[in-house]
Amino acid sequence: MNWGTEVKRLARLAAAFAMVFPAVLVGTAQPASAQNDLRASCGEGYYCTYNDAGWRGCIALFEGNDANYSDNACYDGYVPFPVDNRITSVYNHGYPGSPDDIRSFRHPNYVEMIWFVPQGWYYSNVDEWCGALPCNDQASSHMWV
Repeated sequence: MNWGTEVKRLARLAAAFAMVFPAVLVGTAQPASAQNDLRASCGEGYYCTYNDAGWRGCIALFEGNDANYSDNACYDGYVPFPVDNRITSVYNHGYPGSPDDIRSFRHPNYVEMIWFVPQGWYYSNVDEWCGALPCNDQASSHMWV
């Protein structure tokens, strides 16, 4: 066995691998938009809000009424983000019975209702419910009714 020839062959193999390996990584990377639908993260009994369409991005879970979102945070992993005026998709996973539906409001203290979510319903984008009026990134409070 010629050690010099073997070392050169291994060096060429390592160089070829080094050139191919980054291409493999780039080929398997997924953009942030490929993130999964997070409705499964909404526990039973909660009203869940998400800052991106399709139940993606930052999630906030609410068990009761909230008169002012300015003191709430949603979480994307361990990083908190403000909820106020950042809601795009919603899921009402509340318990059946009264109160079990959600009214969301444009302003704190339940002023100017902008959408309604019956128990068990969800909207991939709240603008679907609002029609001509923009609702995306507009909510500041909600109430169970």
